[in-house]
Amino acid sequence: MIKIHALEEVKGNSKEIVEKEFENLANELKEKYNAKLKYVDEDIEEEGNLKFYTKIGEFEINFNNFKDYINFCLKYGADIEVIKPEKLKLKANEINEVLALVISAFKSFVDTYKIGFNVYVKEKKDIDVEGYKKGKYDEDEIVDFEEEGFIRVKAVFEGIGKNEEEVIKNLLISLDRDEIIINKIITKNFNENESFNGLIAVDLLCKPFEMFEIAYKYLPVALSIQRDEIELSLADIQDIGNELSGAIFELSHAVVMRK
Repeated sequence: MIKIHALEEVKGNSKEIVEKEFENLANELKEKYNAKLKYVDEDIEEEGNLKFYTKIGEFEINFNNFKDYINFCLKYGADIEVIKPEKLKLKANEINEVLALVISAFKSFVDTYKIGFNVYVKEKKDIDVEGYKKGKYDEDEIVDFEEEGFIRVKAVFEGIGKNEEEVIKNLLISLDRDEIIINKIITKNFNENESFNGLIAVDLLCKPFEMFEIAYKYLPVALSIQRDEIELSLADIQDIGNELSGAIFELSHAVVMRK
């Protein structure tokens, strides 16, 4: 079981509407999750001749499994504090199912509103593409990384560009950080000419947070862990939940501002 305290905020320029929307939200959370309202805070901000009313509530919610918790984060975009458990063990099929859920949720958002996250390519640098095709690490080295808390992951990305080498380099440079270790790549080009329009399969190792960051920012075709189970700490559970909540809020805000 996962127990959290979630801060939910309703804000608007009509006190009556804010009150009603907050009441609806509280009733919905109580009905769906048996949430308990711990406290409520209210605030008024003035900007020129306008007044903005804010109502914030802290809810205590219990989830039977990790998928339900992530579903909540994706739908309600709360500010989350995880109370328990200290450790959570998840089978491969459980974590892979949740990763697929995250990819599907963000892909649906992108398809509906045509807004998503840009993955920036940092400064250009030399990339040994052939080395990555052969594989950078042997199995003993990969075991050493796993003992340091890295999780072996297989990811498949779509790629389009003027040639295969450019597409591979851009992907690897964008993924390059201390918490992600690229081991090997395999490509499949569906074009018969020099331009690339195909798939890039990547064997990589990363920490739990980065695994979910890859899921929602890159929207890979497939993403799965390559071990029987993983263990998440309380901090992992909280950081992942807040990251996904924040990402959904950011995209939703962008849609509102565009309108």
